[in-house]
Amino acid sequence: MGIVGAFILPHGSMILDPKKNRISKQAIRLHDEMKKVGKIVNQLNPDIIFLTTPHSVALSHDYGIYLNKRASGTAEWNGEYREFCIDIRLNQELSSNILNFLREKKNAVQGISAYSADVKFPLQWGEVVPLWFFIDLQLNLEYIILSQPLRRFEYTKNMILESINLGHDLKMFFESIDKRVVLTISADLSHTHEKEGPYGFSEEAETFDRMIQDWATSLNSEILTDEIAPILDKAKCCGLMGFAILQGMIGNDNFNPNVLIRETPSYYGMMVASYLK
Repeated sequence: MGIVGAFILPHGSMILDPKKNRISKQAIRLHDEMKKVGKIVNQLNPDIIFLTTPHSVALSHDYGIYLNKRASGTAEWNGEYREFCIDIRLNQELSSNILNFLREKKNAVQGISAYSADVKFPLQWGEVVPLWFFIDLQLNLEYIILSQPLRRFEYTKNMILESINLGHDLKMFFESIDKRVVLTISADLSHTHEKEGPYGFSEEAETFDRMIQDWATSLNSEILTDEIAPILDKAKCCGLMGFAILQGMIGNDNFNPNVLIRETPSYYGMMVASYLK
């Protein structure tokens, strides 16, 4: 059956609770669109949710596949949002199979086991925020999670083509199994929208986010490699590896791209996008 849908979803905890004090209108709008995504995923009736995130238990140089049987955690951020929890089943067999498949294809991927297979793999906001919007669905879901390596901080530009190729191989694997798979790319946009933010202000931040939106509505890989990469150092986007993986997985297929919303609720931008056949 293979891939039946894909989504780009933000992971800022501020979008979880629209009733919280001092929450911006932009965050509330993002919350509302995320709730809509949850309903769409329910209609797709997937067997597997595949998620990749830049904020996770990460290896220094390789991508990582979580190999435990279950995973759990909260969206805690700066002492808040601890009440937003998920407890999910990882498909350990498929995770091991995909690891072996990717390594045979010479991808830089390793398996990660936290403590022992029966211990719940620890999750935080990078996984919990997007997946929390699926917890009320009437689905018997299992998950596969791919973390992104720490070398992305220094070599992101060089990793774009590598990540696109990884996406191609992931697509080959998912097309070979009798499962309905939904792809979830946990990602935010430029982190340099505010002078008071931890990364300072760059005039390129809004330009970068507009380029990402252009890419998301076209899946034109040249936007990633030729237009976005040159200003990446100024924009400081955490999501680029996930976007490149998605490009490799669905870029040449008959998916209908739809950017549901793009906002800047904080010092970093956020976007919700769907890809349906």
